[in-house]
This record gives sequence, structure tokens and C-alpha cells, in this order.
Amino acid sequence: MISPGLDTRALLGLVVFLAVMALAIFRPRGLNEAWPAVAGACALVALGLLRPADLLGAARATAGVLLFLLGMMMLSTVLEMAGVFTWAASYATRASGGRCRRLLLNVFALGALVTALLSLDVTVIVLTPIVYATVVALRIDPLPYLYACTFVANTGSLVFPMSNLTNLLVVDRLALGFWPMSARMVLPNVVAVATNAAVFLWLFRDRLPRRLPDPLPAAAGGVSRTPFFRISLGVFGAVLTGLFLTGLAGWPLWPVALAGGAALACAAHTIGKRDLRALAAGVSWPLFPFVWGMTAVVRGIAHAGLTAGLGRLVLGHAAAPGGAVILIGTVAAAGANVFNNIPMTLLMLTVLAAAPEGARADLAAATLAGVNIGPALTTVGSLATMLWLAFARRQGVEVPALEYLRVSVVTVPLVLAAALAAIALRATLR
Repeated sequence: MISPGLDTRALLGLVVFLAVMALAIFRPRGLNEAWPAVAGACALVALGLLRPADLLGAARATAGVLLFLLGMMMLSTVLEMAGVFTWAASYATRASGGRCRRLLLNVFALGALVTALLSLDVTVIVLTPIVYATVVALRIDPLPYLYACTFVANTGSLVFPMSNLTNLLVVDRLALGFWPMSARMVLPNVVAVATNAAVFLWLFRDRLPRRLPDPLPAAAGGVSRTPFFRISLGVFGAVLTGLFLTGLAGWPLWPVALAGGAALACAAHTIGKRDLRALAAGVSWPLFPFVWGMTAVVRGIAHAGLTAGLGRLVLGHAAAPGGAVILIGTVAAAGANVFNNIPMTLLMLTVLAAAPEGARADLAAATLAGVNIGPALTTVGSLATMLWLAFARRQGVEVPALEYLRVSVVTVPLVLAAALAAIALRATLR
């Protein structure tokens, strides 16, 4: 096993980390991002920067989070099969009262609700196609509503642990508690979504006609409420209740999510007559080795001393709570756009673990604002944005990089500043 000096170890760790990130972001020849992460972990073991025990430790550290994700993915897939999301979108259309601006606000509200209760990936992967089909049937410009889906997925994912994988990682690894952290994030989440919606109403003011077609097309009228639909909606409500009660008791969330997902899978097969292979196809299986591999890679570069400088930069300002919140949120946002938000979250966890206990929750909140809202600045900052862009292009909706940047460069700094201000105000007043 190689035992190089600290400088050599740091250089080797940096080379591996940058190679993993480049391959995961640019995905040459369609390479899935999971495999560079796994290969990077193996490379660090070969270089002596990780031990086999570290790989097992990374698996143990992420097991609960990944089992929870598996259950929620199964749950979301069955809800889509049952028509729950289509029903919700049709309700949002009818509730708009025929006004395009109100419909945009309803898309924000629906997207924020789906993101909070299920995850930002569900908003992008499931809700976006439904919203697109709805607005195309209404014969109005779909782009403002498509933008609303991807931005609310990022900006509205602060409130619950299940809203974003980054939240799960931070709450689980730092043992911050379901309800204490959720209560802390309610105001920043509401402020972020409200600011985002207000900015979009101004940005797209010339692309939103005053009225929707009258009468509404049949596609916007509703869906059939079959027994499968009603059972799926009932089980979903039971799972949410279970998650909130479990969080209140301080117990692990993954058994509830996994049991709920399994129950709905059985309902889909027996009552909905759906093929279980279609259910399996709704699970993003490569996400599991990606999270494990990146967790191991970040451990390796921490062993090499590469995260110590970042810790000194942030924690050196922890004595001024408001300033520390702004700084850590900005650093997290910048890093998420360079390295993608999941690797940046894992990097920031090494910093947060060393933070003073009294400041840790506020700094964790600022980190989540940075890694959840900040990545919307570029199309490669988060996996959700990349999936959204791929969907838009499949529908023939061109979103040039400069067009996206024109929207994001106005929206993201304002939304991030508003969320960080809400967090900093609480940190200063406590």
C-alpha cells in the first residue's frame, strides 16, 4: 500500500476527485455517473487513501438514506401509474379560473407540494411531462411552465428530509432530527418559492396571455377515479402520516417508506394490473452506487487533508452567525455548480461535522440553501435540472444555454439571497 507524504496524498486525491467529477458531469458516450464514482472509490483504495473498511463504512452511513429513497421511488412510480399526478394537475388548471398568471402560480404551488412531500426528482421526472401535456392542450406557450417545474423543484426542496437527497444526507449524518430541521426550514422554503414565483411573473410577463381558452380542452378536465386511484391515494396519505409521526418520535424513516412502497407495489400488481417490471423501471438504480461511491471518494479526499482548508474558511467565521450563514451558503452554491450538488453536500458534511454544536444547525440550513437553490444557476448543477433539460429537448422545446442562463442569472441569486436572509435572521436572533 502506498504511503506518500501529505502533499502527494493530497495531489493524488485531488486528481481522482476531479476525474470522477468530470466523468460524472460530462458523461462521455452516455456513461452513467455511478460508474466514475465507484471507480474513483476503488482508485483511492489502490492508492492507499482509503481502506476496505472505509468502503463498508460508507455503505453503513448511506444505507438508511438509500433504503428510504428506494421506498419513495416505488411510491412515486405507483402514484404516477394510478393517475394521482394527472388528477392534481387537472385540479390546478381548473383552479386557475382561466387566467394564465394564476395557472403559473398554481404550477409553483403544486410543484412545491410534490417536491416537499416526495422529492424534487418526482417533480421533474413525473410532474413536468404532465404539466407540459396540459399546457400544450391549452394551446399556450409551454416554456414558462416548464421553467417553473425545474426551478420550483430546486428552490422548493428545503423543507422536509424527503424533499431532496441532500436534505436526507445532512439530517441523517448530523443527526439533526426530522421535525427540528423541518421547522427551521419552513420559512426559508416559503420565502424561496414565493421569491421564485414573483421573479418568474416578471420575467415571463410578455409570454403569458391574459386568459386560457374557454372552454378548457377535455385534457384539462380531470381523470377517472378508479379503485386503484383511491387505494393509491389512501396509502400515500397513510405513508405521509407515518413519516411525520416517525420523524416526531425520532425514529428512522426508511422502514415506513419501504413498507409503503412495497404496499403500493402490491396494489399496482393485484388491483391496478400493472407489470412489476414497469415498477422496477421507475427506480433510479444507478443512484445507489453513485451515492455510495461519492461518499467513499469524499472520505478519501478528507483523509488526504483536502477538506481542511474549506473547513477553516467557513468555521473561521462561525463567531458571527449571520455572516457565517451567508458565507457557507454562497460557498455551497458555488461548489454545487462546479461539482454538482450531491458531491458538494458530501464535502460540506466534513466541514459541518467539525462546526460548534450551537452553530451546526444554522450552518446546515445555509448549506442546504446553497446546494438546493444554487445548482439551478447552470444546467449541470443538479441531476434534476439535467433530467428536465433532456425532457424539454425530447419534446422539441429548445432551451439554449444562453436562454437558460438569462433566466437563471436573474432568478437564482435573488432566491438564494432571500432564503439565506431568512436563515441568517433566525441565526442572529436566537
